[in-house]
Amino acid sequence: MIKIFSVLTIFMWACPASVFASEHFSDHEQFCLQQPDKQCLAYINEHIADSELNSTQWYKGQSYLFDYYYDKNDFETLKAIVEPFADRDDLPKVFKVQTYFYYAKALRYYNNDKQAKIYATKAFDNIQQMYESFSDPMRILELANLQYVFGNKETAFQMLLKAERKFGKSKDPIFNFELHSNKANVYHGLGDLENAKTSRKKALDWIYPTQHQNKIIIAQGNLARTYQLLAEYKQANKYYVAALGNMVSPSDDLLKATYKLRLAEISWQAKKPQQASAWLQKVDESQLLSNTHKALYARLKAAL
Repeated sequence: MIKIFSVLTIFMWACPASVFASEHFSDHEQFCLQQPDKQCLAYINEHIADSELNSTQWYKGQSYLFDYYYDKNDFETLKAIVEPFADRDDLPKVFKVQTYFYYAKALRYYNNDKQAKIYATKAFDNIQQMYESFSDPMRILELANLQYVFGNKETAFQMLLKAERKFGKSKDPIFNFELHSNKANVYHGLGDLENAKTSRKKALDWIYPTQHQNKIIIAQGNLARTYQLLAEYKQANKYYVAALGNMVSPSDDLLKATYKLRLAEISWQAKKPQQASAWLQKVDESQLLSNTHKALYARLKAAL
């Protein structure tokens, strides 16, 4: 799972650009850090309710909502809330681009690749225009992400190298987290797991000192999965357990179930059936929404 993103053109926010120099123009974690004592989803919905309908702040709240459900891998809800905006022409430009991006990702999750590519192309064309106008480093990462998912992996890799050459001295932890996460994805897609591991470790090192808890969890899980695929089970176990230790919100339940399932799989692969069985018993099957994970759960249950 990957993601990337600033304040641009028509849809200007009344905040410093650095606040939103992250995921799809609207990083919900950055927004929620303003009120850390409140539940993030409740705070976003409160912001939407308090904003005038169709105002800049109302659209901004909707974009935080998109990012929230995307981060949580809740594609069913994401698709439902993005779909009503997908073909509207009366939206602010940046919000429209966000809609294309998230809708493409949601459609792809449901294997509607033909439609997903249509919206991904719309997002790509608009983001490319924005990058050419403003040279924002997060835009080129977003372009690379779209190329990786819907286009060409080699093209995506060249874009990431370009971003690294041009903006590599940046000390922005989110930019570097996104850069190395996307490089890891491309390496993974090209079958180069050793370089993917190196990039995933760099992504985690950049984001770990921040307060971006969800990104830390994702970085730990991605690194764990790469270690697992390299049959480095002790390290994989370490990072999955660390990620689980960072999950405190009920909204993390889906990801929590997935990581517990992976821990059961790792234990089985490491020939530790009792440990595998113990982890599998902690998994709530009803939370495993993807068919891939349901199939893995069934295979492990039968084997154990």
